[in-house]
Amino acid sequence: MKKLHIQFQIKEDQPTMKLLTWNINHRTCNKKIPYHMAKAIASLTPDVIVLTEYVPGSSHQIFIEQLDSYGFTHHFMSKRALKENQVFIAANTKLECGNILAPTNIDKSLPSNVLHVLLPEKGFNILGLRMPDYSKLPKIKRQCWDWIQKIAEENVDLPFVIMGDFNTDPVDSKAKCGDRINQLRDNGWQHSMPSSGASYWAIRNGSGRRLDHAFVSRHFDVMATEYISESSSYVFAGKKSEAMSDHAVLLIEVNMKSGGQ
Repeated sequence: MKKLHIQFQIKEDQPTMKLLTWNINHRTCNKKIPYHMAKAIASLTPDVIVLTEYVPGSSHQIFIEQLDSYGFTHHFMSKRALKENQVFIAANTKLECGNILAPTNIDKSLPSNVLHVLLPEKGFNILGLRMPDYSKLPKIKRQCWDWIQKIAEENVDLPFVIMGDFNTDPVDSKAKCGDRINQLRDNGWQHSMPSSGASYWAIRNGSGRRLDHAFVSRHFDVMATEYISESSSYVFAGKKSEAMSDHAVLLIEVNMKSGGQ
């Protein structure tokens, strides 16, 4: 794939933006979206929302209408695939669909788990993704990481954010691709991972894992990054019965550097 050569008009006075990614635990099923989920997300005041493991079921339209009411009037979803998850991206600013597509020759589950959008008024790209759980298929997982690293290499000179559920913890062994995260850092990407906390808790032993990540090009200053399991009265993740998912929200704040195009 050729490198994107997209020019944006960067405003010098752009405020800090909040970018949120969250695996909402649909697991390829048409699960009903909790009625208060849109309000819970809006309470964190993000500008862009990247939802992974998303399947548009009967509550999809109501969810979109609720997001619209909170100002997230622009949205795209990756191409629907039966018995697969999708990526859903919403924003309070204009979105355009990008041209980065996942390859179809690695695994059938990968293409619908990737979505590229452009924010023309803000001047940057977002690639939202969820790497399917290839824990029992390490060869395929490595191929997915090969593709991600290729995309990262091709776009490192553009204002770009890659974020979502990578199903990889930095402490994972090399065989399980734990080394790939450091490789992205070495290639010029900022790893916006919280200094504490976890984003996923295994059902069997409850150990926390850091599977949700954001990689940010050098065009940004990263002001803050946090895993959020609970906020106000909302339980995003955890063992409580009212938890909306088994993954915490990853919320980052970034600021475009002056002239960063």
